[in-house]
Amino acid sequence: MSQRHRHRVFALASATAALAAVATLALTPSATALGAESSKPPTSAADIKVTSHPTNTVSAHAIGVNTPFWNPYLTRSHTPELIRKAGIKTLSFNAGGPSDLYHFQHGGWLSPDPNGKNNGGYQDLNPTFSFDQFAKTAHDAHARMLVHVNYGTGPTDTKAHPSTKEHPKPGDPREAAAWVRYANRTHHYHVRNWIVGEETYLNGWFSNPAHPMPKEPDAHADKSPAAYARNAIAYAKAMKAVDPSIRVGVEFFPSDPATAHKPGQSKLKQWDDAVLHTPGLAKAVDFVDIHWYHPTFSGKFDDASVLADTANTAPVLKALRADLDRASGPRHHIGIVAGESNSGVFPTQQQDNAVGALYLLDSNLSLLENGVSDIDWWALYNGPSATKDGGWGDLGLLSSGKCPWDQPKKKHCEPPVGTPFAPYQTLRMLTTALKGGGATLATTTTGGPGTLTAHAVRRADGTLAVVVINKDPKQAQPFHLTLPAGYHTDRTLTWQRGDSTPTTHHGTAPIRLAPYSAAVILLHR
Repeated sequence: MSQRHRHRVFALASATAALAAVATLALTPSATALGAESSKPPTSAADIKVTSHPTNTVSAHAIGVNTPFWNPYLTRSHTPELIRKAGIKTLSFNAGGPSDLYHFQHGGWLSPDPNGKNNGGYQDLNPTFSFDQFAKTAHDAHARMLVHVNYGTGPTDTKAHPSTKEHPKPGDPREAAAWVRYANRTHHYHVRNWIVGEETYLNGWFSNPAHPMPKEPDAHADKSPAAYARNAIAYAKAMKAVDPSIRVGVEFFPSDPATAHKPGQSKLKQWDDAVLHTPGLAKAVDFVDIHWYHPTFSGKFDDASVLADTANTAPVLKALRADLDRASGPRHHIGIVAGESNSGVFPTQQQDNAVGALYLLDSNLSLLENGVSDIDWWALYNGPSATKDGGWGDLGLLSSGKCPWDQPKKKHCEPPVGTPFAPYQTLRMLTTALKGGGATLATTTTGGPGTLTAHAVRRADGTLAVVVINKDPKQAQPFHLTLPAGYHTDRTLTWQRGDSTPTTHHGTAPIRLAPYSAAVILLHR
């Protein structure tokens, strides 16, 4: 996500910146060292206990990626293979702000931005592939699809006859219904999940003069959350009239109870509350779409803080789950989809190195453990932007092969197109742990220095996958595992800082992890 391409996320940042029986598994050191030992004195071992208590059900298609249409590399011949190799099971048709300018007919085109051409440059981020090309890539990659429909602008909003304040041309539920018909009735693409709009809470319904920011394109005269909710009900009814089997979601901001009182975030919490309590909304929709960039809003950007931020996942999602259940009542469950996620909204070198890789593994599992059904990482391909330290950052899993657009001398450029960054490798480990779906299990980690985290998944095929992550950049971390009775180690996948791919070890599981490393221990009964 270059700065040019991701002003909508920067807008979000600006808006809020102001503001059973168990047995101890006998483990011996792995045949490989799993990284060099530190010269520091040895640390005490952490105790990891995996229970039989499920915390969430995980589908076989829970892990996906966003594929913004302004990046052309989705249609490269090698892309489906890279998607399959990573174990990615969902592709999201989401381009950020331009999604609310996008019309799927005639190969795809954009309306003019009702906020003007200088509003984040959204109207210049033209589609580089059609919806049908997107669907073909998904088919070739054996992946499902999720689609954001245009809430902001209608099909009559053209360059020749643009929307104006006097004569607005907002998004039209009939166009969204036509898209469902085209996808699922005409072409049988079987798109189940659809979302109304994209980060609509940043459409300008509130502003902060001290922190001016681009607005999400929205030509509706009434930009209030209640208006969005009423319109979303109309969208859902029109779309489900075409295909009753689909699920429709709405845009939500994941407010943190610890900071919801701050000016910027209090307004976003007001959005959520107003949307959720609009009559008919809770029964009309099936899930909310949250964008998970929580480290950005903590105000702490050092490596240790970014990696520690996953501890904030549980309280945020607990509060959100309570809000959804109060609104919907016992007869209708509103799901939670994390339609975007990354270690931050601003490009940093962290996103392409070990910090981003370990964050992806830890954060995705934390989200799933706490009730999220689907997660779409931002993004498959994105593109680089210059960082304050003179380098570049890219929120994509794969290189776009570019030099940062905002780095005048172009001294630091990316590797060739399609080269995997470090987070791609830990995504492979994540999807191995989750292969075929299953259930996340309650897990605790005690003792040790506090930089070791663990997660567990009981896969549908009976395999127990234990994921252990060492967030210490310098110190190897020993650990002991306590598991439900009867399991024995089959194999272990490991990755550490500097590795170009995960390594598979057969036999006994590790008892120590190298600095900045992770292991997926697969066990059978």
